[in-house]
Amino acid sequence: MTLHTGTDPVRELAERIADAVDSHPAVAGLHRGPDRRVATHLPGGPVEGVRCTGAGDPVEVCLVAYLGDSLVEVSEQVRQYVREAAGDVAVHVTVADVIAAEHPPG
Repeated sequence: MTLHTGTDPVRELAERIADAVDSHPAVAGLHRGPDRRVATHLPGGPVEGVRCTGAGDPVEVCLVAYLGDSLVEVSEQVRQYVREAAGDVAVHVTVADVIAAEHPPG
């Protein structure tokens, strides 16, 4: 879910990526990673679970997945979601955790 609105293009990009990743049905949520470094730090607060610096630059995402889905497939699908939101960029996906829960409806 988008936290802020405004004209900061890096914030808009980071939030667009976060929204795209969160929309994947096998993703339970975003995560800052085991060392808490995966975030885009901006005025007004960080966009956690997404690290990007601007249009065309590589993107890193860290997420929690639902148990039962192939993590390789989920990671590749998340890369596609990110590219749809950010363009043809390099995407690094880290699955920080897996939870044993049913997928949410829809």
